Amino acid sequence: MRYGNRVVLRHSPLYTRPIPLCDQQDMPASDDTAPTIAHLVSLKNLGGVERYFARFYRAYGHRLTLSILLQTQDIHPFIRPSLADAIARIHSIKGPGHWKLPELLGLRAAYQRSLAKRLTPDAVLVWNKLAGNPMPLLEGQRIFHYEHGTAWTDQDPAAVASYLARVSGLVAVSRAAQRMLEIRWQLRQDLPSLVLHNAIAVPKQQTEHPEGRFRLGFAGRLKGLKAPMVALETFRCVQARIPHAELWIAGLGPLEATLREWTRRWGLEDRVKFCGLVDDMASFYTQLDAFICPSWREPFGLVAQEAIAYGLPTVVSNVDGLPEAIMDAGCGAIVEPRRPKASLSVYGDACAEGPDLVYSPAKDDLVAARTIDPEEAAEPLIAWAEDPRMRRKIGDRSRERLDSQQNLQRYGDQLMAFLRQHC
Repeated sequence: MRYGNRVVLRHSPLYTRPIPLCDQQDMPASDDTAPTIAHLVSLKNLGGVERYFARFYRAYGHRLTLSILLQTQDIHPFIRPSLADAIARIHSIKGPGHWKLPELLGLRAAYQRSLAKRLTPDAVLVWNKLAGNPMPLLEGQRIFHYEHGTAWTDQDPAAVASYLARVSGLVAVSRAAQRMLEIRWQLRQDLPSLVLHNAIAVPKQQTEHPEGRFRLGFAGRLKGLKAPMVALETFRCVQARIPHAELWIAGLGPLEATLREWTRRWGLEDRVKFCGLVDDMASFYTQLDAFICPSWREPFGLVAQEAIAYGLPTVVSNVDGLPEAIMDAGCGAIVEPRRPKASLSVYGDACAEGPDLVYSPAKDDLVAARTIDPEEAAEPLIAWAEDPRMRRKIGDRSRERLDSQQNLQRYGDQLMAFLRQHC
């Protein structure tokens, strides 16, 4: 285990209000040298990909010649305001306007070829889709793939291989995402690639870490792979040493009843708060003193990144892209997962439901999914609970590093420089 002892958006059970996408005053000036990119993306939902496309467009859309090719015809209501000035740039791949052409007799394929000919982009950037892409639209195009988690999901191997064989470059949300494509899907390792971590605007507000309080937070869908039961186990270990400690849980999901039952069995009802749907995540984070993200699969880990942005030392599992989300152990604690996830079945089979194969940064290979040990995860939390000044120091350092290394300006500049270089 390593830890620094120097001691949103989705309409989900976690978020109910859209998070501001970017600061308009930070928008860069027009760039006439940038390549013309067609962005092939689905905006029907409000996950990480959709949020980051909206952020990118808000910051860079006004300065670039680009088009938006919708995989699905609907746009999520929270995304629409960000694309208010993009109506003329938006095209459905399924037919003109609101028409949905049938695939019968090649009608949709003919439309897609015609659309590509009319737009004549320098390249197409495919946002997080490995199979089921409109291949007639992509014929003869220079293709770049943006990987944000679809490599972890089950796909048709033949369709993925056919698509990746045509890709000219890769943009990955994490090194883990890149390696998942290379190891699981045999993406060639000499392909031009860019690891581009999610960007975030460091908020002005941050937690104050008052004396005499230690409040641990967990946020996410209450389901197996997010490991909320591990968060509760870990808190139980912390509370045994720090009696005044609290655990706040944001989110809903199928494991809520299980979590409440074990909270009762362990006599922690007065110390655990179930927050449910959280309308104001900024208020949630700023009322905490530390954060835990014990997921056993996470292509990046947005909630962990958000937590350190509010000055919270954060414990994460050393799996997939989670260590990259907090940058390094100086911003929290990175705990190696050592026990089989099947061990969680003692609380019910649903607690162990989730993917069986994940990426191990320690081994640089795909491994059987495991979970972190609660006693090991509790060690840094206890140290932080006993030293508010240590928590402040870790929080300040994390915010400074985020502001300089994972800001939206840098995100957009690196993406456009990569595309310019390889188009």
